This record gives sequence, C-alpha cells and structure tokens, in this order.
Amino acid sequence: MTKGKSEFKRCGIIMPIAAMHGYTADHWQEVKGIIIEATEQVEGYQFNTEIVSNSDGEIDVIHKRIIQNIYNADIVVCDISGKNPNVLFELGMRLTFDKPTILIKDDQTDFIFDTGVIEHITYPKDLRFNKVVQFKSELAARIKQTYEKSLNDPNFSTFLRNFGTFKVPQLDQTAVSDVNQLIFEEVNTLRKELMSFKKEVAGTKSNSTSLMGMADLITLNEIIYSYVTENTDFEEPSIVAKKEEFRSYLHTRFIDPYQIPPSVLRKSIKEAQDRALPF
Repeated sequence: MTKGKSEFKRCGIIMPIAAMHGYTADHWQEVKGIIIEATEQVEGYQFNTEIVSNSDGEIDVIHKRIIQNIYNADIVVCDISGKNPNVLFELGMRLTFDKPTILIKDDQTDFIFDTGVIEHITYPKDLRFNKVVQFKSELAARIKQTYEKSLNDPNFSTFLRNFGTFKVPQLDQTAVSDVNQLIFEEVNTLRKELMSFKKEVAGTKSNSTSLMGMADLITLNEIIYSYVTENTDFEEPSIVAKKEEFRSYLHTRFIDPYQIPPSVLRKSIKEAQDRALPF
C-alpha cells in the first residue's frame, strides 16, 4: 500500500555525532547527509528525517524528548558503526518498543551478537562515491519495504518476536483535539514563567547592595576608574553605562556589566569620574 507524496512520515536517525576513536565529527555529518538523501529517494513517501536526540531545554526535558522521538518515529535508521554506547542505548529503547528499525554499519565494524537477528546494510567507511550511491539506493528500498510491512503485517516485529511473546511498552501521550486550547495553555505557561522571572529580577534590584561583596565592588570601581582615565570619558554615567566600548572594556576584564545592578554601575562610574577630574 503506497501513500501519497503529500503525507510526511517521521524517520528518526540514531547515530554518533561527536568525534570518537577512528571517526571525526565531519565523518558523521557526511553519514547523516547520506541517510537523509536515502530517505528522499523512498518511492511514494516523504520523510522528515532527523536525529532523535535533537532537542532543546533542560536535561529532564531533553531526555523526555529523546524517548518520545524514539517512540514516535514511523521508522528509525540506526548506525551502529564504532559501537557507540549512547547509540546502542537508544537502539535498545527502540527495539524495546518493537517498531520498524533498520540497522546500518560501516564495513570496518563487526556485527553485534545481540542484534544479529536483524539484517544490516553495510556501507564503506571511506564513503567511496560509487559504493555510497549503491548504499543509498538499497537503504531507500529497505525503508519502503520495512515501513509498508509494519503497516500491512499484523505479525510484524523488528526484534522481540524472535525470542517469544512479550508485551510491548507504550508511552502515555495526550491526544490534542483542540489546537487553539493547546496554544493557549502553552502561552499561559510562558506567561507564568515570565512573571516568575520578573519577580526574581525585582528581588535582585531591591537587594543590589547585598549581591556584591566589598572586594568585588572595589575591583569594579578600580576597573571603571581605569576606563574613565584612559578614555577621558566624563559623559553622564547613564550614557557611559550604555556605551558598547564601555561594556567591551569590562568584558575584557572578566566583568559582565549585565550582571551588575544599573544603580551600582552608575554610582561607580560617577565616583570614578569625580576621582579622575583634574583639580
């Protein structure tokens, strides 16, 4: 059963991304591009293809997103080349869900005993052009075949059925019937976070004198005094504080002007100007 080209599917990639022994980060970027090009060749389907670990947010949110991406992908292509531990861990999760998965590896990596029951597609580690063209064609055909079999065969199993009968874990996910309501809830959450941030900033300003120790304040005053004398800058403190050259001067001396309460900054500038004024 072939779907229309307008229907996008999700193809997740599980693979290394950082340099490791025998491989550079650029090598993995090339391999990723090859996989994406292969998914673009799948006849009858269009895929949104991305690495499952791509995410933004705090650590707990990242982990949740990775697991959701691994679970939700219509099909996953996993590159076990180099036997990267993170890759094998993510592959284990995907196989636990027993969803369509294709394993690939380079011709320098040995087969892994535990995944030996799954057919692998091999590509040349040196990414020779002619061999890569052949590999992309084979991978595209395998993606189509595997995905359609998962749709049409009620007994389809990537891994678990080879060992017995198991109950495949499911992730609890909330179906969204009202998109506007979802957007409203997200905006409301952002509004609450913004209000919380404003309260924190307000508390910081009200306690500005206690945030800087005496030693820090002395150091700041001396650096600002050096700036004023070196640049003969006697403009209004509020104007000086906003100058790019002033902020850059502080940055080069390992001080972030954005972390200093404005009132403290203006006061230090005024005191430095008074000290630097010729009698």
